[in-house]
Amino acid sequence: MLNSALNLKKRKPIISVIPFINAKPLTFFLENRKSEEYEISYNYPSECIEKLKKGEVDAGIVSTIAISKVPDTNIVDGICIASHSSVESVLLFSEKEIEDIKTIGLDPNSGTSNALIKILMEKWKNVKCEYSFYQGDIETALKSGKYDAVLSIGDRALIFGMENPSFIKMDLALEWNHFTGLPFVFAMWLIKKDSVLSPDLFREAGEKGINQLDKVIENIAINGESNLTKYQIKKYLKENLHYRFGSKERKGLMLFLKYCAEMKLIPEKYSLNLV
Repeated sequence: MLNSALNLKKRKPIISVIPFINAKPLTFFLENRKSEEYEISYNYPSECIEKLKKGEVDAGIVSTIAISKVPDTNIVDGICIASHSSVESVLLFSEKEIEDIKTIGLDPNSGTSNALIKILMEKWKNVKCEYSFYQGDIETALKSGKYDAVLSIGDRALIFGMENPSFIKMDLALEWNHFTGLPFVFAMWLIKKDSVLSPDLFREAGEKGINQLDKVIENIAINGESNLTKYQIKKYLKENLHYRFGSKERKGLMLFLKYCAEMKLIPEKYSLNLV
């Protein structure tokens, strides 16, 4: 811990930004703000988590299942990446009915969605399954004979779902809402406790991104940051995702972590420090 604190004091604060469009409303105005306060580092989620643990970055957007696994951090209250209904980018694909699914291929790029499908199958659908990670594209994994169903996230899930609607067996955020009546929170900002960065910096950037979402969408489309069309990006960010963290989102997050702990997917004892 001492080394971590010394490292943070020696250098300019670093904010880890994930290169996914679902985070862009929260990160755009941090990335494009002329500031001497901090530097930006682009990392995939797993890299961000490891860098937070080692004290190599001061803050980063972390998936909800990882929140409890990164010590000495605070969670930025008020903003998040969530969905109140269909998210359309976290999908279970299969040609079989839910009750006939026994083996599921997990997406190696998502810890939270992999945990969520286990919760939904066991506690909502009452279906016991075997799980393993698949590699490659969705169609190849489905045709391999190894899996009755395949979970996928992000642009490739959204695009494959639009092209193959008959394969969609579960939109995980929608099923969570049917199961609990609550929104599902996918990710939140974490800040190292010994960082000089203020949580207000992230809240203000997030509010600006929410209020100027059309500008964010235009920038994503112009820079070619997604394989989606501008219309699809707009629908995804405006209709499928939600960025404010209120009482319902907090209840949804707490319930998800409670189920994760019950199923031993995270430590039974964890603390959430909202600032």
